[in-house]
Amino acid sequence: MTYTALVRLTNYKQWTESLGYDREWVIQVTQSEIYHNLQLLSKEFNGFALPLRYDVQVVILPSNTSANHFINKLNEVVVKWLPIRVGVDLYCGLPHEALNNSVKSGECQSSEVCVIHLDLNNFTSQSIYKGFYRPYVEVLNMSCRLALRLMDKSVVQYLGGDNVVIITYPHNLDEVLEAIRDEVIRDMGVKVGVGISEYPKKAFELAAKALSILRAEKRSSECFIIKE
Repeated sequence: MTYTALVRLTNYKQWTESLGYDREWVIQVTQSEIYHNLQLLSKEFNGFALPLRYDVQVVILPSNTSANHFINKLNEVVVKWLPIRVGVDLYCGLPHEALNNSVKSGECQSSEVCVIHLDLNNFTSQSIYKGFYRPYVEVLNMSCRLALRLMDKSVVQYLGGDNVVIITYPHNLDEVLEAIRDEVIRDMGVKVGVGISEYPKKAFELAAKALSILRAEKRSSECFIIKE
């Protein structure tokens, strides 16, 4: 199984309240910097960071990651975030298992990660004739429906624009695709790129490549899968 590093800002509430009333811009800048730092660190380990809810962010790591090495490298980064204090928990499994209180483990066995990348059709043109806000709300609504339906099987993350990703195991893929057909395709056109690899970063890359193939070849199918 992969590792999920749960990065918690342990004094988040106290820190935000210490900033006074003119604080929201400071909070947004700081949260963005933390996500930026985590994504760069994740790349070094062939992993991928998800901002999740910002006061709790997650890093998905390959099973062959040295936990001690990752923690040591993370400790070098968190000093930039002072006075924010950080707690880190490592779990075997994907984020939805860690977030649902799975049991911690010191050694993770190898397993593949399945990344499903959704790309809504005509999102840019919709933004022209509907305005920029309505398509954004529709993406959030779609993400929420999928997240609620797949809560025990995957993590759904909105990544901006029309980009929504679902992270799960390959054996859940059919169920995830069924949920996408029910919750998304019947309401709006969507392309689905799927990448499968033992390395989370590679799975994201393959999913993006699958989307590019769908676009370039104008395939009639809504889904394309690439497995490393």
